[in-house]
Amino acid sequence: MELRGVRFAYEGDHEVLRGIDLVLEPGRVTAVVGPSGSGKSTLVRLLPRFFDPAHGSITLGGADLREIDSRELHRKVSFVFQDVRLLRASVADNIALAVPHAGRDDVVRAARLANIHDRILELPRGYETVIGEEAGLSGGEAQRISIARALLAGTPVLVLDEATAFADPPTEQAVRRSLAALEGDRTVLVVAHRLETIAGADTVVMLEDGMIVERGAPAELLAQNGKFAAFWQSHRSRIGDGVLQGDEPQ
Repeated sequence: MELRGVRFAYEGDHEVLRGIDLVLEPGRVTAVVGPSGSGKSTLVRLLPRFFDPAHGSITLGGADLREIDSRELHRKVSFVFQDVRLLRASVADNIALAVPHAGRDDVVRAARLANIHDRILELPRGYETVIGEEAGLSGGEAQRISIARALLAGTPVLVLDEATAFADPPTEQAVRRSLAALEGDRTVLVVAHRLETIAGADTVVMLEDGMIVERGAPAELLAQNGKFAAFWQSHRSRIGDGVLQGDEPQ
């Protein structure tokens, strides 16, 4: 996947992204970091085509996203964002949203990998429980349902806006394990809010005021003592459970 000269502005607003050039390679995790308002969440929302760039292009396999049928795009790009919105439908249907003819065994396998299977079995009717009518789910549980959906879809590209916090350590650990199951040979772009995620990425892209100001392997960028190193050091003293405090999604 490749972004060339991408610029974007919300209606009546200043440019949020300015001249983004970025190549995302298969089997590699790219972590996007930067201060609040730098354009991180806007950038990742362009890949599943929630928005189109005002200028420039985003291509997948050489084809512009605007020329790819939406159903075909959804078979190639899956996303897991913080603001998960589940359907008022059964748990099974929510997991199989992108693969409606998936068998129950495949749905359960994805749920196990996402560390949500045991919680589903605690619901009134298990996988047939209607979310929002028969049971509610916490934010962490909803995100694990979304992760199970992405696992079942098996798309070659995964876009992830890592959640900043969850209610308790066990939930946080379960989400971390399920995210690890998503990587493999996929192309992964993640808005990273945890130093652990940043350190484990293949490439870090540092955004500032809508522009890429630094990019490279985490260790290399730290050794350069530039903007990323300063960003890293400034947050180390403000960490709670490994989360970059005050790093609200933008």
